[in-house]
Amino acid sequence: MLCSKSNSIFGNMTELLNQKYRDQLVTWIGKTCHFRLLYKISRDGCSARTFHQKCEGQGATVTVLYNTNNTIYGGYLSQSWNSNNVFISDPNAFLFRLQYNGSSSPLKFPVSSAAYAGYGHINYGPVFGDGHDILTFSGTGNSSGGYFSLNGSVSSIGSSYSLNGQSSNSITNNNLQVTDLEVYQVLDGPDPKKTKMAESSLLDKPWRKFSEFNAETANKLKEELVDYGPDSKTGVTAANILLIGQIGAGKSSFFNSVNSIFRGKITNKARSGSFEHSLTTVYRKYNVKDHNSGQTLKIRLCDTRGLEEDFAIDSQEISHILDGNISDRYQFNPSAPFTTETFGFIRNPHLGDRIHCVAFVVDGSTIDVIPEKILKQMKAMQSRINQRNIPQVVYLTKLDKVCPMVEEDAGHMFHSSAVREAVDKIADVMGLPRGFVLPIKNYESETILDQNRDILILKALKQTADFADDYMEEQVEKMAAENGQGRKERE
Repeated sequence: MLCSKSNSIFGNMTELLNQKYRDQLVTWIGKTCHFRLLYKISRDGCSARTFHQKCEGQGATVTVLYNTNNTIYGGYLSQSWNSNNVFISDPNAFLFRLQYNGSSSPLKFPVSSAAYAGYGHINYGPVFGDGHDILTFSGTGNSSGGYFSLNGSVSSIGSSYSLNGQSSNSITNNNLQVTDLEVYQVLDGPDPKKTKMAESSLLDKPWRKFSEFNAETANKLKEELVDYGPDSKTGVTAANILLIGQIGAGKSSFFNSVNSIFRGKITNKARSGSFEHSLTTVYRKYNVKDHNSGQTLKIRLCDTRGLEEDFAIDSQEISHILDGNISDRYQFNPSAPFTTETFGFIRNPHLGDRIHCVAFVVDGSTIDVIPEKILKQMKAMQSRINQRNIPQVVYLTKLDKVCPMVEEDAGHMFHSSAVREAVDKIADVMGLPRGFVLPIKNYESETILDQNRDILILKALKQTADFADDYMEEQVEKMAAENGQGRKERE
C-alpha cells in the first residue's frame, strides 16, 4: 500500500525527536548545532513532492523514521536535498539507529561510498546510498491501521554505509511501517530556546563550592601541580592516573588539554577526535612538562584503548594495567590479549609501576544514551578497581552541549542547573559520591587557551593527584603492617 496521511488518526503534531536523541545526533555531527522541523508526514502528508518543496536547498538535514516496532533510525546529510535525478556526494553523511524495540541503543554508521551518500529525485522521499541503503518512499498514498506503510526499501542497507557488524534487521527491524517520519534542518550554533532556558536556570549561588575564576586561581593551581610530588616514604616518583572512557568522550583530549595548559599553547600530542574506533592503539604513560619552569610534572596520565560497544577490552588486560604489569608503549593486539607470557610482562612491579587513581572520562551530553554494553564494561572494570581499593573519579566532559551558558563561559559551570543534573545522573550510574565527579571542558576545536577552562582542568587534575596520594599512603601502611606481621611470625 502506498503512503499518505489520515488527519483523524495522526492528531499529534508535536516534534517526536526528544532532547537526549538530539544531543546524541549533535555529538555525531561533531559541532554545536540545533534542529528545526521541515517536514513531517503526519502533518504534511506522505508526498515526495511535498518533501522536496519543504526540504530542497535547506542545507544539512536529519531524516528520522519511527517504526511500529518502536525503533528509531534514519540518516544525516550535510549537503542539501535536490530533485536533479543525481547522487549527492557527502563524506560527512551517516546513517544511525537511536532506539531499538523501545530501548535506547544509539549507533552511528559512517558513509563508505561518499559519492553515493544520497539521491535526489522529485518522485522519491529521502534516499540514502546506492542500491539503495534506505529508500523511504515514492509518490503518495493512503495510511492504514494507524501507521504509514512506506513503499520504499531497507533491504540493501550497507551498500554505501559501513554497518560495523549490524544488519538491516538489527537497525530497522526490516520494517518500513512507520508511525511518523520527520526531516529536520541542522542549523549552526546552540538552540536559542535552550539558551534562553539555560539563562533562566543559572543559579544565584554555585551548587558546589569552588575557587574564584581568576588569574590568581589559575596560577596557584599550576604552581601546586608543578611542585607536587608523592610522599618520599612511598618510594614513588610520579602518580599514575589511568584514563578510561568510551571512544569520543574526550579521554585523549584531556591529556592534550593538560599538556596545552603547561605548554602555553594548544597541542595535540595524543591522537584524539570523533571516530568509530579507538585512536589509542598503544598503552601510553604520558609525562607533562611545564614550559615555564622546564620541570616535568610528577604526574603521569596513562592512556589505554577507548571503550567500544562491539569490542570489549579484555578484563585481565585491565588488571595487568592496574597492577603495573604492562610497560609504556605496549602495542594492543585485539586478537592476542596481554598475558603473563607476553613479551615485556613486568613480573614484580613496584608501587611506582601501579595505577594510583582511575579517572573515568564520560561525555556529559550523552549520559542518558550510554549503550548497555559500554556500561557493563565500565562496571566490570570498577569491580576490579574496587578489589584493589584504587580511588576513582569521573571527568565529565562536553558539558557545553548540556548548557549553552557553559559553552559561552566555562565559569558558569557551577551555576548551571543542567550541569548539576548531569553530575547527579553520572554519580548514580557509577555509584560514586557527587564530589568525585569533576566537570571539565576540554580543548577540542579551539586555537587559543581560556583561563576559566584551564582552572576546571587543573582543579580536576589536582584533586585526582590528592586521591592518588591517599592510595599510595594506604599501600605503604599496608606493606609496613604485612612486614611487621611477617617478622612476628618468624620470631
